Amino acid sequence: MNDELSLAGLHLGRHQIDLGCLRAGTMLGLMGSTDSTTEVVLSVAARADVAPPPQFPTGIRSGLKRVRRWVRTHLREVDAGSGEAALAQACSEFGVRPDVLKRRIGELDASERAKLGLAVAWASGSTWLTFIDPFAGVPGHARAGLRGRLADLAAAHGRGIVFSSNTLTDFTVAEAGVADIENGELVAFGTVEQVVSEPRGSLPAELSGVNVYSGLARKGWLSIGHSAVKARTELDGKVFVTLGWRSALLSLDEHDEAFTSAAVFEAIVIGLRDRGSCLQAKLSPVDTEMGLALDVDLADLAGVSGTRSVLEAQSGSVALGVSGARGGFGILHPSLGGSLPELRANVKVGTHVFVEVDTSALHAYSVE
Repeated sequence: MNDELSLAGLHLGRHQIDLGCLRAGTMLGLMGSTDSTTEVVLSVAARADVAPPPQFPTGIRSGLKRVRRWVRTHLREVDAGSGEAALAQACSEFGVRPDVLKRRIGELDASERAKLGLAVAWASGSTWLTFIDPFAGVPGHARAGLRGRLADLAAAHGRGIVFSSNTLTDFTVAEAGVADIENGELVAFGTVEQVVSEPRGSLPAELSGVNVYSGLARKGWLSIGHSAVKARTELDGKVFVTLGWRSALLSLDEHDEAFTSAAVFEAIVIGLRDRGSCLQAKLSPVDTEMGLALDVDLADLAGVSGTRSVLEAQSGSVALGVSGARGGFGILHPSLGGSLPELRANVKVGTHVFVEVDTSALHAYSVE
């Protein structure tokens, strides 16, 4: 049996990409645009001896279809002569209860669907398996266990797996690496640490909580576009630069005493969103020759007792959430409001704010 699967020449739009070789017993993760990652998964599945991803039927009446009939159809399509014994064993491995096979697809919750999809793929007996977002919708406490179970079984039985996901923790099992595929292009390929810590695309930047820019390092200085935000560097040439969502200080007052440098620029709030436990603002500079477009956390309602704002880090005051903190509960930028109601009243789409970037937090790395 061949213990490697070539992933060269995979189709992605009008191009072909090379993801090296997948060794039996390892997993390769694909992150990025859903259409692009799905296309690559299906391109892998088109190879000889590779099982296609289990996909539940869609449509108005699809939920009425019996689970057992769907299972039989899928196994027949992958030409699996596994039989009932292999299916029963796979269901046992992934915790699929016997009654699930007697129900309709529309009656299954996300966890049941995920377990069933993994079990049916496993029952095919193929060495090479593919999945499209196999853990979608599964709650975190169950997701980690199911993900770990799949990785452990793959390693123990010498199965190779290619899967897509847009959840960072899913890629902890991607021993063969992670590919970031966005808008029809292979943006980056490497370990999950490499792809996320030095992002070259929007999704890993989003997942790791940073803004990412194209920059230029020259004569000891790092610059981003025409912005006045600069920092010292030992690099030279074209670079990518990241800045964390909590590496800037915001205020409604241009002359706020909390600002410690002259590189303060004016920006407009062009969007507000919730992200996990945080309220976040999207900012656009009034003058692109002074400032940067960036996303910034405004408030954090989880773990606030261990979080410090930029202002507090500079002044050495107490941590957020502790009695006496200047910003109040969850507030990361006290000058925007001393409480959550004040923050909501003061900061809306269209609000002008003043921004100071912590240039020591700029992380640059070569484009090459």
